Amino acid sequence: MKNIKLLFFIGSFVMLQYSCTSDSIEFDPQGAISSEVVFTDPAFAETFLNAVYNSIPHGFNRGWYMLDAATDDAENSYTWPASNTQLNTANITSNSSPFNGLWGNAYFQIRRLNNFIQNYDQLEGSDEVNNRLKGEAHFLRGYYYALLLRTFGGVPIITVPQELTDDLLVPRNTAEETLSFIVSELDTSADLFTNATSASSTRGSWDAAMALKGRVLLYEGKFPESAIASKQVLDNTSRTLDSDYGSVFVTDGASEVIFDTQFSDPDKTHWANLFNTPKSTAAVSGWGGTGPTQNLVDQYEMQATGLLPEEAGSGYDANNPYEGRDPRFDASILYDGSEWKGLTWEFRPGGFAGIASSGDFTRTGYGLKKMMQEDRNHRERSTQHWIHIRLAEVYLNYAEALIESDTNLGLAVDAINMVRNRVNMPAIAVGSQSELRERVRRERRVELAFEEHRFWDIRRWNIAGTPEVLTIYRVDMDTDGNLIDDGKEIWETRTWNNANLKFPIPQGEIDKNSNLSQNSGYN
Repeated sequence: MKNIKLLFFIGSFVMLQYSCTSDSIEFDPQGAISSEVVFTDPAFAETFLNAVYNSIPHGFNRGWYMLDAATDDAENSYTWPASNTQLNTANITSNSSPFNGLWGNAYFQIRRLNNFIQNYDQLEGSDEVNNRLKGEAHFLRGYYYALLLRTFGGVPIITVPQELTDDLLVPRNTAEETLSFIVSELDTSADLFTNATSASSTRGSWDAAMALKGRVLLYEGKFPESAIASKQVLDNTSRTLDSDYGSVFVTDGASEVIFDTQFSDPDKTHWANLFNTPKSTAAVSGWGGTGPTQNLVDQYEMQATGLLPEEAGSGYDANNPYEGRDPRFDASILYDGSEWKGLTWEFRPGGFAGIASSGDFTRTGYGLKKMMQEDRNHRERSTQHWIHIRLAEVYLNYAEALIESDTNLGLAVDAINMVRNRVNMPAIAVGSQSELRERVRRERRVELAFEEHRFWDIRRWNIAGTPEVLTIYRVDMDTDGNLIDDGKEIWETRTWNNANLKFPIPQGEIDKNSNLSQNSGYN
C-alpha cells in the first residue's frame, strides 16, 4: 500500500513541477502569441516573466529532502534522497550531481531573458511600468547567474540570443568576471526600479536587487563592497522585522520578506508538510523528512543569559533541557514534549514518534517545525511560501561583511542585536574580530536555520570538512524522556571531499561543449 501511495505522490509531484515550470508564452511558430506582442504589450511581457519566476529553484521542490539535511543542522529520515546517498557521502560525480539540473534550467531561463532584454525597448506601457519589467528582467538574469556562480564557480556569460549560426561552444568565464557581470546586472536593475511601479514580494524590486548584491559580494569575499550594498538596503527599505518570528515562514505578506515564491490552492502547491511531518504511530504522521540534529539544538542559547547551555552560569537545567531557550528554538524545532497539532510529541525511545535507526522515524530525536503549517492537514497539498531573501539575512550579511573587513565592529554588533532584539534575546557586546566572527556565524545558523544558507556558508567558510561539521549527533534519552549523561550521542560520521566546495559541470554539457573546462576533482 505504501508503494502505491508513493507512486501516487511521485506522479503528483512531477505534474506539479511541470505545471510550475512550463512556459506560459512561447515564441512563434511554437505558440499562438507572437513575440512582437510579448515585447510590446506590458501584460503579456509580465506573463512571459512569470514563467521565469516560476522556474526559480526553492527548498520545497528539491525532491523529498531539504538542503539542510546535507549540513550538520539536519538528517533526512529517508535513506534514499541525494542528501544521504550523495552529499553526505561525498559520492558526487559529473554524471550524477544533485545540481546537474540547475545548469540546464538556469541557461534555459537566461536564454528567455536574453530575448526579452534585447527587445524590451519596444514595450508600449508607461515609463514606470516599462522600467519595472526591465528591472525585473535584469534582476532575474543576475539571480540565475548568482545561482550558477555559487554552485559551479565561473560560468559562460551569455547575454544575447544565440542563433544556430553562432558559435555555441562558449568557454567559461572566470569567477571574477561572472561576479562582475552579476553586480552589473543588479546595479542596472536597481537603477530601473528607482522610477518604476511597485510589485509584490514575488517579483524583483530595488530591495531585492541590492540585497542580492550584498549576498553575492559577501559569498565571493568582497567584504567592504558587500557591506555598502547591504547598508543601502537597511538605510532605504520600508520593510521591518516581524515581531512573530515563526509566522514569517507561513504567512504571505510578512513585512520582512523581500523576495519569495508563493503558492495557492489548487494549482500551485507543494508537499512540504507531508514530507516533513514526523513519522509516528499517532493520528498525525507524515513521512519523517528533515530531522534537526543535536548539533543545531546545542546552538540555541538560554534566553535569560544569552549563554549556550554548556557554558557556566547559563541557567541550563538538564532535567528540563528545552525550557528557557532562545524563542527561535521552539519556533523551529519539535522536541520531546512539544505541543503541536493537538499532540504532545514523544520522540523518546518507545514514544509514538520515537527515535529510530530504520523506517521513516526521526533519526535524531527531533522534528521540523519551522515553515510547517500547523493548521493544515499534513496529507493535503501545502501552500506556505518559500523565502529567497528577507531582511534579517541582510542585517546578518551586513554584520559579517563588517566583521570580516575588521571595520566598524560596533555597527556589526548593532546589526546582530537588531535580529536578536526581535526575539527578545540579550544583546551581545563588542568584542574582537574572532569573537564576533563566531557570534555572527552562530546567529546566522539559528536565525536562518533550514532556509538553505548553512549549506553554502560551511563551504565559503571552508569548514565543511571539519570534524565538528561531519560528526552528527542525536539526542540521547531514555524511555522516560530523561537525558542520558550529556544528552547526546553520535549518530553518524559523514564523508567529505574538498572538491565538493563547488559542484561539477554536468558531464552532458562537457560532452556537448569541448570548450568547457571541468571543476577540479571531477575529471
